[in-house]
Amino acid sequence: MEGGLSCRAAGERFGVAPSTAGNWHRLYRKRRSYSPLPIGGDRRSKLLDEIDWLAGHLAETPDLRLLDVQNTLAARGIEVSYSGVQRMVKRLGLRLKKNDIRDRTGPA
Repeated sequence: MEGGLSCRAAGERFGVAPSTAGNWHRLYRKRRSYSPLPIGGDRRSKLLDEIDWLAGHLAETPDLRLLDVQNTLAARGIEVSYSGVQRMVKRLGLRLKKNDIRDRTGPA
C-alpha cells in the first residue's frame, strides 16, 4: 500500500479482507514494523503499592470477605479483580472468607 495499492487490491493479493489490509498498513505506518507485539502484558499486581495498607486493613477487620476487600479498594480508586485480591491475601499469608453466612446454600 506504500507503493500505491488500494486496501482492496492489497487484501486480494494477501488473501485477507480489505479492512484487515488497511489495519495492517495503519499499524505499519505507526510502528514502522510488521513484527508482532509480545504476547501477554503487564503481569505485576496492581496491589503491590497497597500491600502495607491492605495488611493493616485486614489486621483491623479479619472477618472481611474477599468481595468486601475488592469493594473497599474500588472505593479507593483501585480497580482489581477478585482473583487479584485473593492472590495478594494468599501472598500475605492470610485467609479470608469467600462468602458470607447468608450467601451460603441451605441444607439439601
